[in-house]
Amino acid sequence: MMVEEQMIGSLAGRIQQELATLSRYSATEKGVTRLPFTKEAEDALVCLEKMMREAGLSTCRDGSGALHGFLPGKSDKLFIIGSHYDSVVEGGAYDGIAGVVCGIEIARHFSPNTLPFTLEIVAFNDEEGVRFGGGFLSSKALLGELKPAELKNYCDADGLSCYEAMQRSGYDPEKISEDAWSVENIVGFLEIHIEQGARLYQAGLPIGLVTGIVGMRRFDIELTGRADHAGTTPMNMRADALTAAAAFILTAQKAAKERAAPDVVATVGVCEVRPGTVNTVPASVHLTLDVRSLDAAVRDEVVAECFAALRKAAAENDLTVKTQEKLTVAPVKMDEMLMARLSEAMTEEDISYMALASGAGHDALPIARRLPAAMLFVPSRDGRSHCPEEYSEPEDFARAVQVAIHMLEDWSEAL
Repeated sequence: MMVEEQMIGSLAGRIQQELATLSRYSATEKGVTRLPFTKEAEDALVCLEKMMREAGLSTCRDGSGALHGFLPGKSDKLFIIGSHYDSVVEGGAYDGIAGVVCGIEIARHFSPNTLPFTLEIVAFNDEEGVRFGGGFLSSKALLGELKPAELKNYCDADGLSCYEAMQRSGYDPEKISEDAWSVENIVGFLEIHIEQGARLYQAGLPIGLVTGIVGMRRFDIELTGRADHAGTTPMNMRADALTAAAAFILTAQKAAKERAAPDVVATVGVCEVRPGTVNTVPASVHLTLDVRSLDAAVRDEVVAECFAALRKAAAENDLTVKTQEKLTVAPVKMDEMLMARLSEAMTEEDISYMALASGAGHDALPIARRLPAAMLFVPSRDGRSHCPEEYSEPEDFARAVQVAIHMLEDWSEAL
């Protein structure tokens, strides 16, 4: 047991050091801001590529900006391990990127041509969708589910499209799906990720076995009314865009809270009011809506209720409404066989764990629709994530790596 703890400690120390190094590649001093197709994203990729090569992997980039590392096995069948390297604005140093580091450490354990399949470690790009409003860019491209023309519809706050940003970073958006996987050649996918909630932390457990991931729908909404003087325009003559926006926001809260399904959530994360002056009736409002649930029907009910309230409020306030659905992803269940193998590995390692569903989206979400996929969670201190206070213990990452290694070794012996 002492030797085993020393191994965990050594692995944890290396993971902690690697994550600290990667956290420096940020556009902000507060937290980590690493948006896709930026200098800090490129710097992080260069660093990750060095880590992969030092671990004995051959590397390449694909047309979406994802980085791949390969450890050859006894066949060209693939087992893929990965997560994303982009972040939210002023986020934490663990979300996504820790899963990439864990994947590298898993591969480091094995010698070439010892596993019955090739290990592929992937650092996915633009999972978060923060800059352009989409999300899952690399994972969808690798599944062959992205067309170049779609990239022109996703724009950042400066009006620059994802298509143009890719060109500026040296990528050819017309070739984004040329590196798509042959899914029939892939035996499984594993993603290690921080929980981003408090269930594991409160339970004092080092690992969570993910059973499923919620489906989500995201919208951009533009309400347009008329700017008028706040002191001289009677209430019955106003086309106040913010009034309708307020009704919409309150409906989103109410609709989600009233559903019996405990996992359904609705969030209006953006509310931009123009012209935004104290003595002017709001002329327009830009909103976003994010609705999630493990039950697609419940999720869609909440969306329908929100937009019914919006149409009513818009009509009452003489507004025009434009909406664009930016993302639609169905909920998924994790693969039963992979979950059983991971559960067996944790039992044999005498590691206590909890089975739980994920309320956050991950690259495993679109991937699980097409491939056998599994996820391991590690605890997030106080449940905090998407903020500078985000923290997970390096020893918990090390145990997740240990479980994955055990699972792969047992699997190899069984084949």
